[in-house]
Amino acid sequence: MSQDDPHPKTQIAGKPLAKNNSVEPSPVVSGPVSSIVKQPVETRPKIIRFAPVIAIVSTVALLVCGIGHFSTVIVDFARTKDIIEASKDVVEMLAVAAGGVWAYFKFVKGRTFKESLIPAVSGKFASIDGAIYLFATTRIKNVGLSKIEFDREGSALILFEYNPSSQNEIHTVADNRLTSFDVFGDKDRYIEPNEVIEGQRFIAVPNPPKLAYRLEVEIASTAGFTWRASNIVDKNSLNDIIGKELIGI
Repeated sequence: MSQDDPHPKTQIAGKPLAKNNSVEPSPVVSGPVSSIVKQPVETRPKIIRFAPVIAIVSTVALLVCGIGHFSTVIVDFARTKDIIEASKDVVEMLAVAAGGVWAYFKFVKGRTFKESLIPAVSGKFASIDGAIYLFATTRIKNVGLSKIEFDREGSALILFEYNPSSQNEIHTVADNRLTSFDVFGDKDRYIEPNEVIEGQRFIAVPNPPKLAYRLEVEIASTAGFTWRASNIVDKNSLNDIIGKELIGI
């Protein structure tokens, strides 16, 4: 230490030294220091939120600019009228063509007003005083939307019989047409949409009956359409009836 300095500077641990009338902080760090970084404010949701408003304002501004730009143009009203009338004619032609296509698919392809019947026939045996009878029921329903007039002479209820065969292999049993009957009554000339016509006929058959009988109904219309339905009635049903009569049921 120099003797010329009567007041030597001493450094105290943990305290800053005074130099040129300024205070310098101590570089000593006691522990880790975490720095705080400011994040920028997210502005994207606000832009998305106001996007419709911006789009509307922009559209209105474009319309105003367009009106201001074309306001000085002289309009030829006669020519404009001709263009409007021509456009009207084109639209009417397209509407007529579209209506024709719709009508074609509705009435031709869809068969909306085509004649449509669902015929059905059923039969059962009855044993009365030792005689055998066949009880036939016919049912005709108009499922279309048009009135159908019957061709009475072209319509019939036909009765077939099946004869036993001695063949052992699998084959189709041959049938034999016996007779035919009228389907309709005197007042049955036509059928309305959703109308149902039922008819019944009591037919006497030889005793003992054959292997089976087939009832076939054929309905014809004056427009040239024909509908058919059939049903086979075997003699097993007659055996059930006779068995019930024997035991007194």
